[in-house]
Amino acid sequence: MSASPAKTLHRILRISALDGWSVALFAGLCTVISLLLGEWIGLLVGALVTAGGVFELRGRSALLRGDANGLTCLVRAQLLILSTIWVYSLGNIVTYNEAKIMAQLTPELRNALSQAGMSIEELQRMMKPAFFGFYLTVMGVTLLFQGGLGRYYHSRRAAIAQALDGARTTPPSLPSN
Repeated sequence: MSASPAKTLHRILRISALDGWSVALFAGLCTVISLLLGEWIGLLVGALVTAGGVFELRGRSALLRGDANGLTCLVRAQLLILSTIWVYSLGNIVTYNEAKIMAQLTPELRNALSQAGMSIEELQRMMKPAFFGFYLTVMGVTLLFQGGLGRYYHSRRAAIAQALDGARTTPPSLPSN
């Protein structure tokens, strides 16, 4: 048994508010941190993901105004976030440079590794699988979450159109005395 179109609309409005604000605020914070650290790639990625959160909130606002095209904005927001994170992750995987990473190890970190009983060689053996595993996990989680949410929004087009059409054709209720 599926939910009524009105309930589906309310669910999408709740989800898009939660997701849109969460993405916009978290990615916005990451963007500011990247700016302060001078990390220009992080700044670009953060700005694009923040834009995705803002687009989702704009799509939600359009739905609140009765504009069914807001759903398209919700789907596109998820695709923007998904594609940005995937391009960033793939870029890091393709440009993996173990020597560059090893050169960034500070003497303090080398000392801490030694005190923990780990050699630099052991770290090097673990580094590539951990690096690739991290980015592949990020890609998988993003595909499941953003891809799944985009698919969910898209699959509810008919119900949203019906709910918005019903809201336009329903006469306003008279105030009760």
